[in-house]
Amino acid sequence: MCELGQRLREAREAKGLEVAIVAEQLKVRRVILQALEECRFEELPEPALARGYLRRYAQVLGLDPAPLLMMYPAKVAGSPTIVGLPVSGPVPIPSANRSGLWWIILAVLLLGGLGWLGWRSRSPRPAPAAVQAVPPAPPAPKQVLLKIATQPGGARVYLDGFLLGQAPVEARVEAGDRTVRIEAQGYKTYQQVITLQQDRNLVFSLQRTLPPPTPGASTTPTNPAGTASSTPANPASPANPTPTTATPTPSTGLVLQFEGNSWIRVSTPSGTQLFEGQPAKGTQLSYPLPVVVRVGNALAVRAIVNGQDRGLMGSEGQVVTQRFGQ
Repeated sequence: MCELGQRLREAREAKGLEVAIVAEQLKVRRVILQALEECRFEELPEPALARGYLRRYAQVLGLDPAPLLMMYPAKVAGSPTIVGLPVSGPVPIPSANRSGLWWIILAVLLLGGLGWLGWRSRSPRPAPAAVQAVPPAPPAPKQVLLKIATQPGGARVYLDGFLLGQAPVEARVEAGDRTVRIEAQGYKTYQQVITLQQDRNLVFSLQRTLPPPTPGASTTPTNPAGTASSTPANPASPANPTPTTATPTPSTGLVLQFEGNSWIRVSTPSGTQLFEGQPAKGTQLSYPLPVVVRVGNALAVRAIVNGQDRGLMGSEGQVVTQRFGQ
């Protein structure tokens, strides 16, 4: 898959949208959006119309259309095939009239040739046709080196909705106006449009949304719609003379255990959102059934349903949506 299709697909999945829903919103066929995400440009209509679809799709997903339009290749139309017409054979001439007919043909050809030479000598010669220049191929998009660091480090860095990685990151990107978004647990999301015309080395300081945790206290975020728990880092320290145990796993309902970092959204089957965020590693969330769970890193989330361990929800980096219960 090319970078153009990958950006579209990841931006759509990050918003939790299905292709059919976006197609209905844009009033276009679903196969058009699928062809854009899978880079099957030969199945799209003429370039002008296809670029219009790409621009509208990018705007619905919250992406900047300009860099995506620069990635769209020019479609080369095929040359038409010239089909020759059949040539009929000569008409047989009776042998009795053949000799006289040849003299007539020669006379007509001689007179026609003399007439053409006379007309040719009197008429001005046309100027040679100008050679149509072939337009040069469009230059490749300019690329610059972008380096981003954050305070604190480890924040997730997005460029035009596409995840670059965790800070510090370094990548060669296309020049132009690009949207940078930075997210970190416990900090305000930072977003800004920057102009990239040359190599840039940027450092962003994030602001906390909550005061820093006190030493020895649990750092697990609370959830009003469910429950969250984690074991302190050093339960046997002098500040905690009595060992602290984690909240016991409920035997009914759904329990989500975070064995790594992952974004998650929990909602009811009717669409009411119960929780959305990125809990810390070691967090345990529980909800009554039925619920719908969408995770951004399925390898980091373990699901336990009515006391039965269903295992991890998927592989590393896999975006999974799953319904639990009736």
